[in-house]
Amino acid sequence: MKNTNRAVMAVICFLFLLAGVCFYAPSQVNASASKALDLEQIEQTFAQAIKNGKQTVTFTAPASYTSTQLRDALDRAAKSQNRMLSGSIQFRKQTNSASANAKYTIQLSSEAFVKIKRLTSEKAAVKAAAKALKNTKYTTNYYSDTSYYQVFVKMLQQHPEYNYNTVVWRNTNGTYGYHRGSSITKKKQKEKMEAADQAAKDAVKACVSSGMTAKQKAKAIHDYLIVHCSYNERVASTAGNQYHDAFTAYGALVKGSAVCQGYAAAFNLMAQKCGLPSMAVCGRAGGVAHAWNYVDLGSSSRYIDCTWDDTDGKKISDTYFCVTEAEMRRQHSWTAGDFPAEAIGYAKYF
Repeated sequence: MKNTNRAVMAVICFLFLLAGVCFYAPSQVNASASKALDLEQIEQTFAQAIKNGKQTVTFTAPASYTSTQLRDALDRAAKSQNRMLSGSIQFRKQTNSASANAKYTIQLSSEAFVKIKRLTSEKAAVKAAAKALKNTKYTTNYYSDTSYYQVFVKMLQQHPEYNYNTVVWRNTNGTYGYHRGSSITKKKQKEKMEAADQAAKDAVKACVSSGMTAKQKAKAIHDYLIVHCSYNERVASTAGNQYHDAFTAYGALVKGSAVCQGYAAAFNLMAQKCGLPSMAVCGRAGGVAHAWNYVDLGSSSRYIDCTWDDTDGKKISDTYFCVTEAEMRRQHSWTAGDFPAEAIGYAKYF
């Protein structure tokens, strides 16, 4: 009987021991595996650290990972958090000859990143560029895997009513956006844009009446500018790259003196006030750089050149009022791809 009891107890102890080994061994394997992060997990760890504002990140990963691999993971993580890696990063790797893994420590200073706004489509870029121009938000660094820098360039060309010494820039790290040139202060820019906007409202109130067709509205704006604005010949030949009011809607509507870009800018601004989609077109005419307008009249879209129809206070000309592309190209030239017909729809964002 005693021998039987001893045998039973031995079996029970063996079973408990076996159960313990089965429970313990997988736990050790899992714990060991969980310590070594792969590159995707490292990227996620970086992203969480950036999101939480942590400046020190420590983890275990294969010792074979290079600083370049870790920096690339950090760069991707930063972009996922609307940040761009811009400064130096301190990497520290501690290895152990008994392990294939290493302990990594990365120091993330606040100066290591700049804020960015990621753009994921051309439509998003158009909206962002329009908003930045309209609200003079020039501090944003835009970024996209496919660069939309040219979208920002074209939006500024198509809507000079928001161009007050505005500069389009891009960096070697892939960021781009708008800056205000040094020729005008932020305060002066704001004052001039507000004055031009009010002048446009007053001008539309004076020349556009309810019940007018789109073409009649366009003719009213065309005629108003020709009567109330004079072509500034001196500025056209001497301004160079310096800012001058004559290139703006402010020059055309407030000071009554402008060059072609000022006429086109003022036309756009007035057109906005009465629901008429319009954009400027930049090219050449008469052997020099020139700007005019492309206007959506509802059933059709036509070109209007207020500058060339301005006959110095004499009878208003309509030679270049609502002409077709074929008629416009007799004296004007431009790159069609920079001013496609569908781009006129972007006026709605202003």
